[in-house]
Amino acid sequence: MEAVILDDTRKIVVRDVPDAEMRETTDVLLRITSSAICGTDLHFYEGRMPGIEGGIIGHEPLGVVEEAGSAVTNVRKGDRVVVPTHICCGFCAMCSAGHSSACLTSNPGAAGAAYGYPNKGGYAGAQTELLRVPFADANCLKLPGEPGDDREDDFVLLADAFPTGYHAVATIDVGPGDTLVVFGAGAIGLLAAYSARMRGAARVYVVDAIEARLRKSEELGAVPINFLEADPVEQIKEQQARWRSGSAFRQELPLAGVTCAIDAIGFQARSKHDYAKEDPLWVTEAMAELVNPGGRVMAIGLWPQQDPQSTEASVRNGRLRVPWATFFNKGISLVMGRDDDERWNRKLRDMIITGAAKPGRIVSHRLPLEDAADAYAKFDSRVDGYTKVVLKP
Repeated sequence: MEAVILDDTRKIVVRDVPDAEMRETTDVLLRITSSAICGTDLHFYEGRMPGIEGGIIGHEPLGVVEEAGSAVTNVRKGDRVVVPTHICCGFCAMCSAGHSSACLTSNPGAAGAAYGYPNKGGYAGAQTELLRVPFADANCLKLPGEPGDDREDDFVLLADAFPTGYHAVATIDVGPGDTLVVFGAGAIGLLAAYSARMRGAARVYVVDAIEARLRKSEELGAVPINFLEADPVEQIKEQQARWRSGSAFRQELPLAGVTCAIDAIGFQARSKHDYAKEDPLWVTEAMAELVNPGGRVMAIGLWPQQDPQSTEASVRNGRLRVPWATFFNKGISLVMGRDDDERWNRKLRDMIITGAAKPGRIVSHRLPLEDAADAYAKFDSRVDGYTKVVLKP
């Protein structure tokens, strides 16, 4: 089978490798029809999170069951399924509590497993033609339709990006009347903004510096904020003042910020003063300043245990300076962590089926698997509108 291999830092190759095989009676073998590239894959590609060099990359698969183990009961050969990034058993203490991303069985001795991810169980990545799916009954979500239909892009985003974006807004209970700022207009940030609008948020701001992505956020119903044009905190406060002009009760005027904020960037945030440099601290500080008293903050952007290449000493060792006093004095609730895919993906699937959601609107490029090297290079450079790439084996 053909597979996308991370050969070395910024070196992607597509080569023939031995076919994936089932190992347990609870496995299925999945023939991939679409496999998306995630922003997390770029962390591996850039060498910021080493550990999978020489292995198959990717963790967002959609396909058709090629073969099912004798103990699998929920799916069978020929079923169209999407498989979440995080591999869960479905029966351990964490899975039973709804925290599938911290499954205790799929990666013994640690919390959580994933495809094509360092220190997450050693499972092969999903940018390939065939994929072994363990604990298939817990991980395969059945889908209607046929491969390549008009919902292919929507369904592949159920593997990671859509449930992650939705998880971010649902966890901090963004709903009718809320105002939200999302830092980062990658796939997760865009789908967080989209999810917030679906849930009735009154106003959503998306902060980034890439114009193509900001235009996409506007198409999804958000207010785009380019952080290189002026201080994003001041831009949003000015927008809020104009929006609320004449409508706020006098005693509410000091509430110049927003009710909720989401960090959808994480440890590789670009400096608001110089895009060529990184500054992983300013987003947290901006959220502390922007969120009104009693507000809610979600950090869904990735933070690794270590980042030796970081220019910020505290981040190199997995430690971040946080303005705790501001959060405390404002009474702001702060939540962070990975999303629990299985908590949301059935609900989101049904929203796609009924036409209530169309997350595939953010897909910018659909390319054959053999073009993976070029796709990674352009996605990493943020050129030509590359926002969300789907590879086709």
